[in-house]
Amino acid sequence: MTTSPSGVEAYRLGRTYEVMPIPMVPDRCVEVPAGALTFIVESRNLSDEAINANALDRGRPDQTVDTGIDDGGACIHVVGTADGLEWLRFDCFDNEPHYHYVRHGEQANQVVRFDQFAEGDPQAWTLERLRTRLPAMLRYAGAGDLADAVAAADLTGAVDEVASVLDRLGAS
Repeated sequence: MTTSPSGVEAYRLGRTYEVMPIPMVPDRCVEVPAGALTFIVESRNLSDEAINANALDRGRPDQTVDTGIDDGGACIHVVGTADGLEWLRFDCFDNEPHYHYVRHGEQANQVVRFDQFAEGDPQAWTLERLRTRLPAMLRYAGAGDLADAVAAADLTGAVDEVASVLDRLGAS
């Protein structure tokens, strides 16, 4: 934590890592085009094995973990259509839902824990963020031009399709 001049620790949003998020598993993904961006809905599993494989893939064997993580659920990736870069990720996991600001300019992955007790269902919360807060969240992630394009677009149909895909994933 950073300390202010008064000696009080400043609040930081989430935890920031120097490692980008674990890549998508393409055969578990459904793409939903939305003009300047693409939503990718993935049925995702997160385990120590997946985390460690990702660290090894990036040449960081010293980053292995043994935490007993075994979680998963729906994941919504927000990707720029033109550049293919992921800027936001919403992990609507069963046990520890969270979301990511993927800050490419800083090569940082900022993970923010979702408070399901205060916010309710992570999927419903995520869909609402996609409908109402997406430009602000993209801007915070460093995707200002993409945020401007999204602000000028009507994404209602695409977000409705994301909701439909989530429903189908839940039924299977």
